[in-house]
Amino acid sequence: LVLISGFKAGTWLMRKILSDITDMSFFEPEIIPGKRKYYNPEQLQFVDNHFYSWHLVPTDEIVEKLNKNNAKIIFVVRNIYDLVASIYYHFYNNIDADIGRGNNKDIFLKQFTFEEGLSLIITGFDEDGLRWNGMAEVLEHYNEIFKASAKCDSLIIDYDELVNNKSEVIGNISAFLDIPISNEKKESLNNTSSFNAMKKEAEMNNIGSSHFREGKASSNRKKLSLCHQIQLRQMINLVTPDIFEHAKEKNILIYGE
Repeated sequence: LVLISGFKAGTWLMRKILSDITDMSFFEPEIIPGKRKYYNPEQLQFVDNHFYSWHLVPTDEIVEKLNKNNAKIIFVVRNIYDLVASIYYHFYNNIDADIGRGNNKDIFLKQFTFEEGLSLIITGFDEDGLRWNGMAEVLEHYNEIFKASAKCDSLIIDYDELVNNKSEVIGNISAFLDIPISNEKKESLNNTSSFNAMKKEAEMNNIGSSHFREGKASSNRKKLSLCHQIQLRQMINLVTPDIFEHAKEKNILIYGE
């Protein structure tokens, strides 16, 4: 079982749900710093009694490896409008610094206004040893997810649906994995995977409560100005002009309100 999720697309929530359904813990590979680290097929490792979970980009080479191992894959994606602001807050608040995994981009971003900061998240930056490759890399990741989903045994989950219709999504996951789940367990899991419950659990176990900032699906969308929307459209046209077509095939609103 492999969970491939986009950055800031509900990874911890999905890990909680999958752990409870399968009675397995997740395995996250050691992070290898450097450019294009999410494209490295060596990062895909299968560990007994664990499911794999990371932001791996499912290139053809990785899809071949997944199929060779008869993996079942769950992909999670999120509306790009929401992502821009969510990624901004992730860097601005230096999320995960409480567990020694902060990225230290907060000081850099705090030089700029909120509007300017959102633009930098879209375009990317490489200043003073701090690098963010911008939304181009996110778009590439999502486009590869959509293409890979047609080549392997997979289920794509939209973050909006995960947050707003969690019980239904839990049922879909259960059916995909062919693991029956009772209504009682589904209700229990719905409660234990709530935003407040997971944040409290993270605080108690010292596993990064800062990662849980808001837990809502679409509150970030209206924070993008017309200028930001134009920047995103231009990025899409240059990097992944076919992403709309691929997203539509999966009935996912990847862009816009």
